[in-house]
Amino acid sequence: MDIQEITEYIARDSMENAIRFADELLAVCRSIPDFPDRGRIVPEVGHSQIREIIHKNYRLVYTVRKEKVFILQIFNAAKLFRMQDIDFE
Repeated sequence: MDIQEITEYIARDSMENAIRFADELLAVCRSIPDFPDRGRIVPEVGHSQIREIIHKNYRLVYTVRKEKVFILQIFNAAKLFRMQDIDFE
């Protein structure tokens, strides 16, 4: 899922809540470069370079390479992270 899909899903109930949530999630994304190690290591992977921040009911999985942040996946926190679903080099 991406931010747009999540926002559209939330907007079915409330456009105001959807916009607020998207703004919050983008703020989380923008804050990662300041403290890239603040996210916990993703338990399903156990690799120190694959981290996540949980925001409300969503897991934001990311990695940092050469001082650049790459958002790997955003998904419902009730689901497990599957590295095979990610295509990155």
